[in-house]
Amino acid sequence: MLRGNLATRPFYNERIVALLLGLLAVVAVALTVTNGTRLMQLSARRSELRAQASADADGAARLRQNAVAVQSSVDPSALTALAGSAREANSLIDARTFSWTTFFSYIEDTIPMGVRLTAVSPEIEDGNITVTMLLMGRRIEDVADFMNSLEDTGAFYDARPTVNDRTEEGLERVTVVVGYLPVAKNASAAPTQPVPGRAGAGGGR
Repeated sequence: MLRGNLATRPFYNERIVALLLGLLAVVAVALTVTNGTRLMQLSARRSELRAQASADADGAARLRQNAVAVQSSVDPSALTALAGSAREANSLIDARTFSWTTFFSYIEDTIPMGVRLTAVSPEIEDGNITVTMLLMGRRIEDVADFMNSLEDTGAFYDARPTVNDRTEEGLERVTVVVGYLPVAKNASAAPTQPVPGRAGAGGGR
């Protein structure tokens, strides 16, 4: 009988081992190529960002230089004069929205017998119209009735006296400030007229 110890000649499957080693080598190469490509992309992107940052810095420096040049070339007195001219032009434009005909039609409809309108000065600012009126009346009650009648038209609001004294003739002299928001009284409204600095008008009826 033959006897042998098979453990002294172990069995190896060399193909499987070679296949596994080959797969590991392929995976390692693939990872190396992927990492190398990604590294090259990141390096290129970093170069682009550095170039963009440098260009932005150069642009900001040019803008600062231009701003300094503009500031040094501006004449402050000329700038102030230009701003004043712009305000004056805006005032003239706003003045065209004020109709003296419409305003005095409200006054004629509401002023009582005992009150006279001696001066009126409208002021237009940011589209809001404020009218200052100087009134003469026999009684302060008549002036108060006139203010209430103005507000009842719907075209005047927040009427308030600011100065009140008596003349040598014994008349009540009252300065009234009132907000003015005219509404169309009829379809044939007269064209607007420029607003003078101050106008006088006699009232009463």
